[in-house]
Amino acid sequence: MPENKNIVIKVKYSTPGKTSGKPVSASGMTTEWNLKRIGLALGSALLILMTLFYFTDSNEKKVDTSTQLALPKQAAEIKSQPDAVINTVAKPKIDNSNLVVRAQLTREIKKSEPVDTIALPLKIGKKETLWIHYFVELKGMKGKAVFHEWWLNGELVSRKKVNISADPWRTASKQVITYTTNNDWIVRLVDESRDKLAEQSFNLELK
Repeated sequence: MPENKNIVIKVKYSTPGKTSGKPVSASGMTTEWNLKRIGLALGSALLILMTLFYFTDSNEKKVDTSTQLALPKQAAEIKSQPDAVINTVAKPKIDNSNLVVRAQLTREIKKSEPVDTIALPLKIGKKETLWIHYFVELKGMKGKAVFHEWWLNGELVSRKKVNISADPWRTASKQVITYTTNNDWIVRLVDESRDKLAEQSFNLELK
């Protein structure tokens, strides 16, 4: 008879709390990335940032607009002020016609009086030189001053100041005259405020 042999199988169980001496390989672990959730999260964050930027920029634009709208109003107020000031300080117009008793062009003054009145236009030779006097008699201007101005073709040629120390007062100025291409002369009497008291214009003609 064949001999019976017993087969013994031993199973070794790991003791709880103890780990095996051999490390467990992690090659069996698989990490999965959820791309949909990541994209949704990034999109939400980007939307929040864009919303914050939009409202911040909108508030800044509102502030700038209100400032720009206020500027024209301020400019209009400033512009209106000079007109009011000018109207306030504008001096009343004075009638100077009664201040001048006589005013005339003459060839000569003798004993403080004109010898004649020059007929206009004034006749002159091409190489001739003439002295012309402008005589004026004033009243009611004692203590003031006047100016004789001679103008040729719109340009001031001479200006003479006369202080008035009596009433009435006679004064005269003279100017040398020669023939030129343009001969539009004006002699003018003005006061200290440059207001015109009297004026005489004349032209020259060749003899």
